[in-house]
Amino acid sequence: MMSYLRSCERFARLILIPASPTRKAFCIMNDKLEKIRTISNRLARSLAVLVAIFIPGALYAYTHPGSIITSSPMACFIVGVIGGFVGLQRRLKKMSEDDLTLLANSWVYICLAPLVGGILAVVTYVLFVSGLLAGDLFPHFEPDVVSNASAAKNPGLEVIFAIHGNASDYGKMIFWCFIAGFSERFVTDIISRFEKQSSETDKTETATPSDSGKA
Repeated sequence: MMSYLRSCERFARLILIPASPTRKAFCIMNDKLEKIRTISNRLARSLAVLVAIFIPGALYAYTHPGSIITSSPMACFIVGVIGGFVGLQRRLKKMSEDDLTLLANSWVYICLAPLVGGILAVVTYVLFVSGLLAGDLFPHFEPDVVSNASAAKNPGLEVIFAIHGNASDYGKMIFWCFIAGFSERFVTDIISRFEKQSSETDKTETATPSDSGKA
């Protein structure tokens, strides 16, 4: 009986006594952790769906070499999506309350970061193929030998798929495409650097005729 009365007294204190700053902070922290838990569960479900799609696709690619699924751009997109999932999970504790609320209440917002990661991974692949991003740390690809004479004379956009490299090149490609999905700033900083170089080149070309005219 006494224990029951003490429990009632504690409950009354919780209701009647105004919430202290410590208690408010604790409630806010609990709310944030609950949102992180909800988002983590959604990420796990989305990743499970991706794996469920990826495994049959990998089996099909293994039994059907040369198909579109085994192409490097498709592999880059999938690796970038996985990197986007991992990067989003790593950033959860540093996100603002508004971002956590959006992620906890929107499946579209959950899937947006991985999809953007996949797109940026494909952009990274294009940088590798074009030679704009080259060096010992990056992969180097060679074009395939085209047996069809008409295709060799009139190559189209499909030449992006018709490339090859050695094992280390493909390993580097997978690694950097994962980084592109994991950290969006990696690709956006590279794009900004190219944009800055292009602007400086345009300014130099514009200034050169006027200088020669004065001479």
